[in-house]
Amino acid sequence: MKTSTLLAAICAAFAATAHAQSSVTIYGFVDVGVRHVDNSGVGTINSVASGGYRTSRLGFRGTEDLGGGMFAGFKLEAAVGADTGTAGSTTVTSQFFNRGSYVELGNKAYGTVRLGLDLNPTYVTWFENDPWYGIGMGSAGNLFNTTQNGPLRAVFGGVSNTETTTFYSRNMVQYFSPNVGGFFGVLAYAFREDALTSTGAAQQGLYRLGYNAGGPFTAAFSRSTSRAQVVAAGPVSRELDTDANVSYNFGPVKLAGAWRQFKADTSKQNNYFIAATVPLPSGNLQGWYGRSKMSGTATVNLAPGTTAGSIDGDSATMWVLGYQYFLSKRTTLYTTVARLSNHGHSFLSLPGGPAVTFANFAGRTSTGLEVGLSHAF
Repeated sequence: MKTSTLLAAICAAFAATAHAQSSVTIYGFVDVGVRHVDNSGVGTINSVASGGYRTSRLGFRGTEDLGGGMFAGFKLEAAVGADTGTAGSTTVTSQFFNRGSYVELGNKAYGTVRLGLDLNPTYVTWFENDPWYGIGMGSAGNLFNTTQNGPLRAVFGGVSNTETTTFYSRNMVQYFSPNVGGFFGVLAYAFREDALTSTGAAQQGLYRLGYNAGGPFTAAFSRSTSRAQVVAAGPVSRELDTDANVSYNFGPVKLAGAWRQFKADTSKQNNYFIAATVPLPSGNLQGWYGRSKMSGTATVNLAPGTTAGSIDGDSATMWVLGYQYFLSKRTTLYTTVARLSNHGHSFLSLPGGPAVTFANFAGRTSTGLEVGLSHAF
């Protein structure tokens, strides 16, 4: 028998055996668009960008039925820069599966235990009613950033947002309760392992409570406490992250809102947004308005060019409008327009624009337009 024929037979036999015991799915998105961002007084950039409507990604997901209502599963997922062909984290060396890497064991009646890297419960509460799911220039996550003086920078320093506990948590153990009459809960704990924020490490305790009975009304509340260390031998700082959301689908329109507060020793940031989704015959019309507001004082890990003192006047407002045209169940054309206005010493900006600093952009406005194509597989 030829070698190629033998290998094919072995692979086929292995696949048949694996299929009989479990299922493995390869999935993902390829999302690329043309983006225009104008940061007033700084400049304009036109670009081709990945992830304007959904994050481009490659993932592997598997489940195994263990019998008696028990199951096991795993997920490995990496972000993909579809515009350039890159993959994995752009900020943490050697982290390839940066969007999820976990194994889980569950029982339909008693819940699920999950171990590894995953979206943390407080972020889920914030983004699940964001029409852009925290992606691109339409993301509600554009309202906060570690570049700004405030609680996030005070605790985590100047690392990327993705290396804080704002989105993902590493080394995490989670318990997901079953849904009982629409009510559910999540408990989680992440280990810092004596590592620094530059690696995305933080100790974190979290919980989430919610209601979703499959009807038009949903609601959730979450809270987490993080402890992180910016430099070796430096202090371990504490951050409290609290948020809540609510939504109601009226049929012709779905209305939703969310609130999120970050709090450190001397500073606090409140963020909120209200969103609407209008289903149309061949797509969705979506939009939201949001605001972030700082209070207290900035005393540590200050942004370049700034000085310690009050941050009470620092805030930003943002509005987004977008339309998605569904070519099929898996392929979507989309367009998004957004405007982010800073006040006081705030210098937030939309993704994809010219680099901004406190010195050249405080109190200014970032405006963007994007048109793209997203395909799921």
